[in-house]
Amino acid sequence: MKFNTYIFLSICTIAMINLNVMAEEVKETVVTPSGGTPLTEEELESRIGRFGDVDQIPEDFQFNQAEVKLWHADHLANIEEPVSLYYEFVKSGSFEEGFTDSVYLKILELNEDGSKNAMMEFFTAEKKQTVTPENVTKIIGNPAIGIYMQGDVYEMNRITDGHWRHFQKSIKIALRNDAVVEPTSFKFNGKEYKGEKVYFSPFLKDPHRRDFEKFADKYYEFIFSDDIPGSLYQITTVIHDRSKEDAEPLILETLTLIDVKTNES
Repeated sequence: MKFNTYIFLSICTIAMINLNVMAEEVKETVVTPSGGTPLTEEELESRIGRFGDVDQIPEDFQFNQAEVKLWHADHLANIEEPVSLYYEFVKSGSFEEGFTDSVYLKILELNEDGSKNAMMEFFTAEKKQTVTPENVTKIIGNPAIGIYMQGDVYEMNRITDGHWRHFQKSIKIALRNDAVVEPTSFKFNGKEYKGEKVYFSPFLKDPHRRDFEKFADKYYEFIFSDDIPGSLYQITTVIHDRSKEDAEPLILETLTLIDVKTNES
């Protein structure tokens, strides 16, 4: 699941966030997401949360609630001291072999402007992603969201043998036009929390879904709460197997906050 950040293609594009995760800067970089065809230089040079050279934000443009929740909220505002956030990523399903890995976000410093300086490890060993210092310096958003979503686009590209541009555009449009935000509750460390759930299925009405029909009902869900450090509790993506009743999902992926510790502990 090796990935990089990308450009959203219209004024609804997620913007002004500090979630860029760049591929390792070597003379010849080859990135292959979970096997399959290596990504092109054009894909590697793209950015998440940035506009193209032509796109501009009109003065009266307003992002909707779902876009704000994912890309413009100060997820780290509720962190008032250096802490470490521990997430667990789990991939399962019948389509291919799954795995479990860890994601670690350590808040190092609180800046006067409210931003944070941090370090991050996303996966371990051969799956470990490159996170450069500028990607975790003076940030307000939780960088795990951007990293997860960029990886998701490239994973969809891999399992469908292409279409990454279409997937990123469809996700952007669905987040703008179809995403639902509603109250939810969840348990974390044995305690009940209230929060908000953002969910959408970007490919359900896709006129090109016949090109990737097996994966076209993919569902995305994000759970946030201002009462937990970093605001993000869980990301879930699931592709159901419609070939038979009661089948396990083709692919089920979750990123879940499992622990928070002060840096002194």
